[in-house]
Parts: sequence; structure tokens; C-alpha cells
Amino acid sequence: MREFLKNIFTLKTVYIDKGSGRWATKKRLHPFMRGVLSFLFLILCAGVYVSSGTIRANNAEAVTENPQEIITAKLPSPVKTELPPVKISEPVAMKAKDNEKKSEAVAIPLNNNKKTAKKREIILPSEANPQTDRIIAPAKANKKISDKYRILINKSKYTLSLLKGDELVKTYPVAVGRNKGDKERVGDNRTPTGKFRIVSMENASSWTHDFHDGKGKIAGAYGPYFLRLDAKGWKGIGIHGTHDPDSRGTNATEGCIRLSNEDIAELREKYAYRNMPVEIQE
Repeated sequence: MREFLKNIFTLKTVYIDKGSGRWATKKRLHPFMRGVLSFLFLILCAGVYVSSGTIRANNAEAVTENPQEIITAKLPSPVKTELPPVKISEPVAMKAKDNEKKSEAVAIPLNNNKKTAKKREIILPSEANPQTDRIIAPAKANKKISDKYRILINKSKYTLSLLKGDELVKTYPVAVGRNKGDKERVGDNRTPTGKFRIVSMENASSWTHDFHDGKGKIAGAYGPYFLRLDAKGWKGIGIHGTHDPDSRGTNATEGCIRLSNEDIAELREKYAYRNMPVEIQE
């Protein structure tokens, strides 16, 4: 009995799956305790309803018993006052008309106001940035010519091709997932294939990563930038730099696409933009 009472009055932790590998915790009462509280709440609501009905009934009886006490007063009718017409001299009238024309000519709709507040984007936690819960960074404006560029990654050739329409602009050597084939589960060390887009461009210069090779956390493991992809539910997939440029041309990553630091800096600063199309092929 003591154990049962302890369970009733103890808040239990419940784990809620929010999708994309994210979990949230919530404290909940025992179902019996929640039922008791719900029942008490219904009784309280019923009591309030009954008492409010009683008050209304008493007020109605008081009015019907003493109708002579009800006094109706007529409001005085508004007094109409006529002001004498004001004569406006001709020069003043002309000046007023000119001001009206000028105000119409320079009227600017509110939608054209260019001085708008900078938007902010929220970057969610991921496998690529495990040492922080949440980062808030200002969103950067897209380049004017950015919508003409797209990225094509060929896993078997270990290349990242930058295209402008159908024209090849530049090719970068890359490293891809240690295991070949399309990604099937978290931790299978495969690079996913398909059509994606860049959802954020993050400063990764201070990030570290443990590759579980006995060397511990490696500083600069992601280079200066991390271009995050919307990889169909796989969190932490992106295009980034590396502390090991010699690994390019091999299957060496845990699923990301790895460039040299010089190449990722050039790609980020000259060509990349948010929502940039990225296609990954076998």
C-alpha cells in the first residue's frame, strides 16, 4: 500500500519521440492521480455553474417584484449648432491643393520598405555538432547570382561538381562514407543519395569530433564551414572541410561529404547559398 501511494504522488519521466532522432522528456502524474484531479475539476466547474444560475435567478426575482423601482431616463437630444462658413482666401486654397498633389506623388506603399529587420535562423543540434544543444545565428542574404548554381556529387568518382545551369564551373575532390550504398540507418557510415538542398551554412571552425580511433576529440575536424543538408530525416549530414585532406578520393567519412579547407572556403564564400540544390549519386 505504501508503494502504491508513493507511485501515485511521484512525477514520472516520459520520453516523447519528436522525429528525426530527437527526443523530449516530460514529467507526468500517475494515471489514477490525473483521474482524481479531473474529477475534482469537473465538480468545481459544476459548482460554479450552479452558483451563477442562482445569482441570475435572484436578480430576476428582484426585478419582477419591484418594477416600480425601474427608472427610465430620456437622454436630451443633441443641440444642433451651426457655425458660420469660414472663407478661405484664394492663395491659401491653391497652396493646400498643391500640398495634396505633392503628398500623392511621393506616397510610397509600406510593402516597399527595404529597411526590414534581419531574420534569424535556428540551427538544431546534430551529430555533427554534439557539444551544443542549440545555436542561434543570423541568416545571411543570398547572392544575386546564387540561384544559377547547383551541386552534383558522384560518390564512385569522389567528386563534387559545381554547375551553372548545365555548364560545369569547377570540380572538387571529396571523401564520402566509409561504406558504399545508400544510407539505411543511423551509424551505418553511408552517404545518402538523392536530391537535397542546403538548409544552413554554419561556422564549424571551433567544432571537435571523436572518430573513435583512440585519438580522442580532434580539433578542426570539420574545417571552417559546415553546409547542412535536408537529408530526408538523417541528421548531421553535410558538406564540410577536414583536418585530413589526404583522405579525399577515398571512403573515409561517417556519411558526410568532406572537402579540403581551401575548397570548402571557396565554395561557401563564392558560390553556396541557402536552398542551393544538391544531388548525390552513387
